[in-house]
Amino acid sequence: MEKDILEKEKKSADINVALVLEKFKSALLKVERIVNNRSTLPILNNVLIKASKKGVELVATDLEIGVKFSLGGKVDQEGVITVPGRTLINLINSLSGDTVVLESKNNILQITCGDAKASVNGTPADDYPVIPEVEGGKIVKFRSELFRDMLSGVEFAASHEESRPILTGVYLVSSKGTISMVATDSYRLSEMVVKEKIGEDFAVVIPVRTLQEVKRMLDGMQEFELRVGDNQVMFVFENATLVSRVIEGEYPNYKQIIPSHSATKVELDVQALRDTLKTANIFSAESSNSVKLEIKPEGVVEVTSGSSQLGSFSSKLSGVVTGEGGEISFNAKYVLDGLNSFTTPKCSFEMSGKTAPGVFKPAHTDGQIYIVMPLKQ
Repeated sequence: MEKDILEKEKKSADINVALVLEKFKSALLKVERIVNNRSTLPILNNVLIKASKKGVELVATDLEIGVKFSLGGKVDQEGVITVPGRTLINLINSLSGDTVVLESKNNILQITCGDAKASVNGTPADDYPVIPEVEGGKIVKFRSELFRDMLSGVEFAASHEESRPILTGVYLVSSKGTISMVATDSYRLSEMVVKEKIGEDFAVVIPVRTLQEVKRMLDGMQEFELRVGDNQVMFVFENATLVSRVIEGEYPNYKQIIPSHSATKVELDVQALRDTLKTANIFSAESSNSVKLEIKPEGVVEVTSGSSQLGSFSSKLSGVVTGEGGEISFNAKYVLDGLNSFTTPKCSFEMSGKTAPGVFKPAHTDGQIYIVMPLKQ
């Protein structure tokens, strides 16, 4: 995408437009995280405002993600200008009224809203990167609610370490009427699987940050279109598009680490387990957030943690235990991440010894599985 997106569009002319203030605020709010204030390319600190016969378009990119918003509006003069994104966002958010008028001259953007007037120094749009469109490829329709629910169940497990780029993405697969999302950082793995036909079959690894930006754009939207190209994906919304690179490479064969059976299974109350782990984690900072779970066949799970400096903690939870029981230690933060994504009141935990991966699932429902590697005791 970087090669394509750096192509230049040689256009620059003064603009004169009127916009609904709240629509402008909403669009700026959604591009806020994409405007790159730390880029070595100063132009990426800017947003592009383009006025044409079709209306006003707002554009932002950081070379990884590019977004375009169609704002409508009344256009009295066609043209294009770029202005510092942070300055524009802070200014527009501080205004009140119904309509805002934007007028540029000699690369200075004049902004009028009621009795408030401001001028923002801009730059010509000649050097602003052009956001490419995905032509052809696989095209599918995604329900917004489904997308949000699935991403919420996996996004926290993606890696933030650039040393293994493939793990910084979410593996999105559509195959034979089933959609799956998978994320892992090699210490834990989360998978969401839903039976739903969305169109063509495909498999692609998309940066988790891209999908999180997509999720933020879905308010009030029933569905959107996803176009999967060779090295890019494009999300098409009612009044906006978002284009992102894909992460190239083969996603790890994660199925091989999902245990096929377990020696012990316990069903617990999600809120009770969550609260207990939060408290136990207070005493585990010195030991990689290590918290020990001891499952007893009589239906008790004892949660313990300790620190030589801070002290110790112990609490017992009641649960329905099947199997021989045992003890295992986890990073409490990792377990809490998974529990926070569950929407059922009960969850199940399965284990097969202190060195095998632990498996957490929402109870009495299919479709979500969360695997956490244990810590050495």
